[in-house]
Amino acid sequence: MALTIIASPTDVGRQRLAQQLISGKSFIINSFSVNSAGHDPGNPTLALTPDTSAVSCPGGAPLYMAPIASSTLVSAFCPQFECILPETAAVGSISNICLFGQVVYSPIPNDPDLGLVFLFGIGNFPLRVKTGADILNMLVSVQF
Repeated sequence: MALTIIASPTDVGRQRLAQQLISGKSFIINSFSVNSAGHDPGNPTLALTPDTSAVSCPGGAPLYMAPIASSTLVSAFCPQFECILPETAAVGSISNICLFGQVVYSPIPNDPDLGLVFLFGIGNFPLRVKTGADILNMLVSVQF
């Protein structure tokens, strides 16, 4: 059974969406990372509100970073990304997921933004302990 997570776009993610509409620069959400900075330390059964001003994934160095397995549109305003943690990845405590975008097109010749990777969204959830035998399938939705 998949873990369902609602992620919030970061301020940078929202700026990139607006810039896409204005300038035509395009990006894709193509990777994710997990860490353990999304739960309340006093009550690990509670998720914290994501800090949308963050420019890097909260919690320091990611426990695991990988490409997104698949993506789909749930509605016109809600893409969903399938993120899979294999058996030996991110063993231990996890409670947040970060989605990363990459600029893939710009109408501006030699644009230095081409290839730029940025933090697009953050989803926090209650503390979850993953063992080396678990495969964790996460369905991460972003609502605008």
